[in-house]
Amino acid sequence: MTRVVLSERLVPNIFHLVVDAPDIARSARPGQFVMVIPDETGERVPINLADWDKNQGTIDLIFMNLGVSTRKLARFKTGDSLQAVVGPLGRPAEIGSFGHVLLVGGCYGLAGLYPLAREFKQKGNKVTFLAEGRDEAFIFWEDKIRKVSDDFQQVLRADCFASGHDLGRIIGQIKEASQELSRVVVMGCSYLLFIVSNITRELNLKTMVNLNPIMIDGTGMCGACRVTVNGQTHFACVDGPEFDGHGVDWTEYFNRRRAFLRQEELALAGYLNKTLD
Repeated sequence: MTRVVLSERLVPNIFHLVVDAPDIARSARPGQFVMVIPDETGERVPINLADWDKNQGTIDLIFMNLGVSTRKLARFKTGDSLQAVVGPLGRPAEIGSFGHVLLVGGCYGLAGLYPLAREFKQKGNKVTFLAEGRDEAFIFWEDKIRKVSDDFQQVLRADCFASGHDLGRIIGQIKEASQELSRVVVMGCSYLLFIVSNITRELNLKTMVNLNPIMIDGTGMCGACRVTVNGQTHFACVDGPEFDGHGVDWTEYFNRRRAFLRQEELALAGYLNKTLD
């Protein structure tokens, strides 16, 4: 069992848990994730490591309240205990001296990119952070992110599928203003990963995407997160979660994302019926 040290809602539909996990905190690296099991009948939920404190022995988990398991997690209170938290898992992000790095995050991805921004900055890079959200009410940790960034910008949209034009314009402006910009890292919903990869391909900007949304088991056993990148088959959980966004077979990726959609809908309907009874 893993004790919850802090439970809070940051913005509508985004929750923050700080949990006791000293072993994970000691070995965590930017870009890695953990598998969280809410209760003894719960499934495994992959959640990016948003931060950690080696001295306190705690890790920060930020997630969107969406399916059955994340709804369970959102109901945990300070002092409660999770069934299990396992990690750190996945390969750490590639952190080097690239000159100028653009980090693009949406929803929970804002938090997942925070450790990368901090480490990129420590390596001497110029860090631009672009936060995507429905409106300002959905942007969180801005003050924290600004401390490890040279420039913080927002792209706000009422419809996420209408954000491509604004993203293209802003990323193009950043590229035009800085010839040192050489790498883009994206974390958030699948559409954000896809649209930014398309934009940066045209701009000839190396782009790394985090494919956490496709994971189920998190240890490479189930095979549900198979992805094709640059013509080779990988498992997002053990070979990633960071991959070359320009090399991802996005048609295959989105087909896999839909593979268990019906089961997810039925599970959520059953859970809501029970909680409302």
